Amino acid sequence: MKFVLKSVLPAMLFATGAAFAQTPECPCPVPPAGPAPVWFGKLDFSFLSTSGNTDTTSLGGGLELNYNPKPWLFTLKGAYLKSATDGVTTAEATRLSLRASRDLTDRIDVFAGAGYLRNRFSGIDDMYNFDAGAGYKLFNGPAHFLRAEAGVGYTIEEDIGILVPSRNYANARAALNYKWQFSKTAAFTNDFNFLLDLDQTSNWFITEKAAITASLSSVFALQASWTLFFRNQPVLGFDNTDTATAFGIVAKF
Repeated sequence: MKFVLKSVLPAMLFATGAAFAQTPECPCPVPPAGPAPVWFGKLDFSFLSTSGNTDTTSLGGGLELNYNPKPWLFTLKGAYLKSATDGVTTAEATRLSLRASRDLTDRIDVFAGAGYLRNRFSGIDDMYNFDAGAGYKLFNGPAHFLRAEAGVGYTIEEDIGILVPSRNYANARAALNYKWQFSKTAAFTNDFNFLLDLDQTSNWFITEKAAITASLSSVFALQASWTLFFRNQPVLGFDNTDTATAFGIVAKF
């Protein structure tokens, strides 16, 4: 038995070593990634309904469409929200925006854009914004992304129920956009915007949207979001703060 072990074991070791020696090295090249898509975007939809002593419904939707012939990026966004209690509409808001931006370096970009807001339950019949400025990416990693921007522009505002229903003024704007990719399938985002009326500096606005998104597949994801609209000098007869909480589904394309 000892003779067999002494004879077979070295033979096995030699055969194993020979097999490894004869196996060609595999460089295992990583296939090159395809070009980034020029067109991409997402759709989101949320719906909430309760019944009983009070019947309430809340419907929301959004669209984001991007065209990215680098170094340019063109972005179209739209959002709609409507809530009703016992069949009576209690909140309704429409937002639209169009922006063109161009990268100057990996971190610096310039932009120009226009936006529209209609929120009669906040006293705003129509508001048009036009602005231009520059942005800087403070963090641009796969886990954390943070971009700050500043710009100037012009606002045309038509409010409800005031003696002078239309106001035009120059504005200054600042924004922070943050994304934390805390797992392969989940991310937290926060978009903060500040708009200042340069004619009446007590008239300033804050909009903010925080969201957590969890992917279900390469296309669909679940999303929970919280949105804030604050106006320091509200229209007479209206409060200065509106918030909205939504749970829905997102489809990426």
